[in-house]
Amino acid sequence: MHKLEKILAKRWIACLLLAFLTFAVWGKSLTFDFVWDDYVLIVRNQSILSLKNIPQIFFTLDAQSAENIGVPLDQKAPSFRPLRTTQYAILQLLGGKKTPQPWIFHLTNLIWHTTAVLLLFSIAQLLFQGFGPGGNSRLAAWLVAAAFAVHPVTSEVVCWNKSLDDIMATVFILAATRSLLKWTGDVRSVIATAAYFALALYSKESSAPFPALAVIIILWRHRLPWRAIAWRTALFFAVFFVFMIHRHFILGRSSQADPISGSYLQTLIDTVPALATYFRLLWGIPPFCIDYTYMPSHRALLSIGVLAGLALMVAWAGLTFWSSRTPKLRPFAIGLLWLGIFLLPVSNLLPMVQYMAERFLYLPLIGWLLALGASLLLFPARVKAPWLLAGLIALWIPVSLTRAEIWRDEVTLFVRSNLQNPPVERIRENAVVAVFKLPHVAAMFSLAKDTHKLGVGSLPPGQGEAIIATLSDAHILLPAEPRITSALGIAYAVTGQLTNALPLLQLATRHSTNDSQTWVDLGSAYGVAQDWPNAHVAYETALRLNPTNIYALRRYTQMCWNLNEKQKALPFLRTLHQLEPANEETSLRLKEAEIRP
Repeated sequence: MHKLEKILAKRWIACLLLAFLTFAVWGKSLTFDFVWDDYVLIVRNQSILSLKNIPQIFFTLDAQSAENIGVPLDQKAPSFRPLRTTQYAILQLLGGKKTPQPWIFHLTNLIWHTTAVLLLFSIAQLLFQGFGPGGNSRLAAWLVAAAFAVHPVTSEVVCWNKSLDDIMATVFILAATRSLLKWTGDVRSVIATAAYFALALYSKESSAPFPALAVIIILWRHRLPWRAIAWRTALFFAVFFVFMIHRHFILGRSSQADPISGSYLQTLIDTVPALATYFRLLWGIPPFCIDYTYMPSHRALLSIGVLAGLALMVAWAGLTFWSSRTPKLRPFAIGLLWLGIFLLPVSNLLPMVQYMAERFLYLPLIGWLLALGASLLLFPARVKAPWLLAGLIALWIPVSLTRAEIWRDEVTLFVRSNLQNPPVERIRENAVVAVFKLPHVAAMFSLAKDTHKLGVGSLPPGQGEAIIATLSDAHILLPAEPRITSALGIAYAVTGQLTNALPLLQLATRHSTNDSQTWVDLGSAYGVAQDWPNAHVAYETALRLNPTNIYALRRYTQMCWNLNEKQKALPFLRTLHQLEPANEETSLRLKEAEIRP
């Protein structure tokens, strides 16, 4: 440990080691694809195609996301992160191609995260200076930064391009904090700090509580009277109010959404249990999850989850108050205050669209790690307390390496999440959509944009085996998903493997008994197998469920015509003629069938 302290005494070596560690853990993300919200924020977002659109990025919601175009204001995505969108526009230009290139966006996330790590190292040194042995304080600061670099809960932010706003806001808050810690009383430092704070706000509004942190830092570190603190922080509060007015003008409201539990108080109660999950995640303990909408709502105030969350709040408040009254514990108290202050924006005090998310911990996590690092300084020099945090880092690295893999592509992200976490309908649906978006699968199958019903095209030459292999894997992972089961059955059928096709298509009808189209697909397979009685039953079931199913009408009337069962086809020909009056073949068959033998 003594040798490491000597190495870290050289600042450039310490920073180089932190950068190397960050890229070693997260560098694989450079090969990852776009996923989930990346498509509406980046891939399909026309506003990032030209730097000329930057002014509208700061004054319209339409420029923030492709899903906002042509949508009423009350239905637009309530996300105003103009600096992030501006960064996307710059990256699109640097990519040098018409379509956004994932690698440059992932590289940007990595560079911003590394910047946050290095700034945290500098801040921790400033905070810990004079609290404990010199070598220990420098080592503790480095370990705090290293812990932030590799912490598994940061995987969602580092590996998901959409979360660039979290990293940018954090970097600017760290820069503002460093400016305050180094402040010597000059006005320019206050202006610089306010500028960093403004950049943080326009990156993401979760940075809004910074003025409260500024008051505490000036009070404890610079020991100024309250009147002087008020004057020196007035600019920060002014920046906050100007941003909130601007944001309200753009969003048309101050909150993101109406209270998700129906009432404001109930939403706050339902958010409290998230604290217990956050506490586990702060320690880097799995499981992790990309979507916490499975969390129950309308909890009772005295339920276990709410009581556990309230107990953590009381423990945090008590520990923070106690440590703040002891000068040698001030760095520890600042860490705890940082944690609590930056959790406030995601606590549904202003209603949001969800109870919690792991990316919400990115900025508060810094406070937790500062508190852990500060606690190491309480031990005497002969006790190698920093090894405790070093041990945690060693445990977190393999967890982070494994967790990063889930963000590789949409199929991996949604299928694994669907298997590993509590059931969430939109994750299961996203998993299905991701499978059908794969290029070779999409060449034969499609999902309707609004209803996500299965559509079937012709089999591309030479793609049968690849399609069957992919759908077989998907069927093993999602055995109860009828669209994947149907698609696999159809792929087997059109490649002549009827013994494999029929059981799958029969299974699909059992999974979706009331889905007309699954019965059509089964009828088609029976028709290929020349099992006419079962084909009749399947088509007639499809038409009983949906008398205007155009595919069922076409295939059933065609089959009846081929079997010379013209009278059986007659009522369905009449329906088909009403739906397709311009279809000459249907008209001719209808006339012929109506002629009595």
